[in-house]
Amino acid sequence: MIGAALENPVEVVSQLSPTPRFFGSCKWFNVSKGYGFVIDDITKEDLFVHQSNLNMQGFRSLDEGERVSYYIQERSNGKGREAYAVSGEFEGQGLKGSRIHPLGRKKAVSLRCFRCGKFATHKAKSCPNVKTDAKVCYTCGSEEHVSSICPERRRKHRPEQVAAEEAEAEAARAAAEERGKDEEEDSD
Repeated sequence: MIGAALENPVEVVSQLSPTPRFFGSCKWFNVSKGYGFVIDDITKEDLFVHQSNLNMQGFRSLDEGERVSYYIQERSNGKGREAYAVSGEFEGQGLKGSRIHPLGRKKAVSLRCFRCGKFATHKAKSCPNVKTDAKVCYTCGSEEHVSSICPERRRKHRPEQVAAEEAEAEAARAAAEERGKDEEEDSD
């Protein structure tokens, strides 16, 4: 009996369960949170379904509209009824499941490397793109300065501010030249 439970849990539950098997279809299923609702064919009742009650291997989920068969029980928290031992429309048949799979916690995080400036999975201390130990500007790639004082960054990211600063500097130069001419005339 235990060996059979490991091979096909729905078959064991059907042998132990005094209630009949019900049929319905998946209303919706949240693959990230692992639960959803099944609509019963006869009563049109929404039944809660948790991924742990799905008879399938690997990532357990339901596709919207997928036909299922199941048993019904009261939920332990008292919030209505739930479907359990959920399988395909025919008892023991596997479920198709959703095409959508969440990335999960161990997803390959794409971070910005502070050495080369690329979005990648490596960290700055093990950057394969920069061979020297010198600090590198990840905006333009120069070893002369870092990103916070990069002239390219200022031009790329704040063109209005750069134009205003350049106009202000030009006005200051023009004023200094004017003062210089005035001082020359006064000294003559």
